[in-house]
Amino acid sequence: MKPLFMFTILCLLNLTNVFSNGYKGLENLKFTDLQKSKHLSESKSFSEIGRSCLLQYRKEHLEFYKNHCVSGTRGVFRRRSFSVCLSKFYGDRKFSKKRFQRRADGRFLQYLGSELDKWDFPEEWMDEMESISCVGMALKCLEKSFKETDQRDTWEVIRKFTLTNASGGTALQEALRVLGWKVMYWNPASKNSLIERATKWDAEEKGWQSKGWHAYRYNSILTKGTYWFNKVDDYSTLVGFEKEIPRYLQSVPFWIGTAHTGYHVFPGTFQEVVEAHSTREITSKDNLEFSNFNPLNGEGPKWTGSEKYRSGLIAVPPSY
Repeated sequence: MKPLFMFTILCLLNLTNVFSNGYKGLENLKFTDLQKSKHLSESKSFSEIGRSCLLQYRKEHLEFYKNHCVSGTRGVFRRRSFSVCLSKFYGDRKFSKKRFQRRADGRFLQYLGSELDKWDFPEEWMDEMESISCVGMALKCLEKSFKETDQRDTWEVIRKFTLTNASGGTALQEALRVLGWKVMYWNPASKNSLIERATKWDAEEKGWQSKGWHAYRYNSILTKGTYWFNKVDDYSTLVGFEKEIPRYLQSVPFWIGTAHTGYHVFPGTFQEVVEAHSTREITSKDNLEFSNFNPLNGEGPKWTGSEKYRSGLIAVPPSY
């Protein structure tokens, strides 16, 4: 599965600071009736292709990780044995196959060859590795689905709009909504306690890099029908599931989710969240992570042990 195009300004941008007047390029976000009709008629095939793409990622990741391991001893005075395995996918906000490359924020990326050498991995394994990010994986599987259902022109509109808006997940979801997808607000808190819980979560997140602005976003949905710059079609179906897996998702083979105003992007298949992490170590088996959609129960979407994603948007294809 070779990269179809590269994305370097990705998951961990706080997009609230990037735009202040709405999405850019809205005048070009248009689809003909024929494009919309075609997409609707191909919805089920499209979704199955997207699901297969995600499962292929998992298959490649697990097989590579199992078959690319090294062991040895380390230390000068107290030599300790070690055994580590290598992830096929490396985060594009942490590593690069080229030297002296920088991230979008100006920081230098670590040279992947040096990191392989540190763990005594053969240098030639680098040729088999691929960069990955949360939104990058979602875009690649979407591209595959659009192209294999003969919707290249439609994909090009979505691709350009997403890139124009810094590859943001919520911008991607808005483009899909204009095409005919349903955008749904998700929040596990029960409806009768949502504002109270959301206010508490906001207080907890004051020192976090990722902030959900849970109370503000929910109030905006109730009063304006919008979440940030996104129109919301449904703000009840995926609300209040607490520590259960939302039943609705168990009938949707492929969907695109975001958390905390697009800070994190995650495609999904049925009840499973699929997360590609862009800053973890190359020895992490969880660089590519599948888990049940159940954030309050310690499952996906998840990032670290201290920062939990607890609300956002999910876009589902037409006919689901």
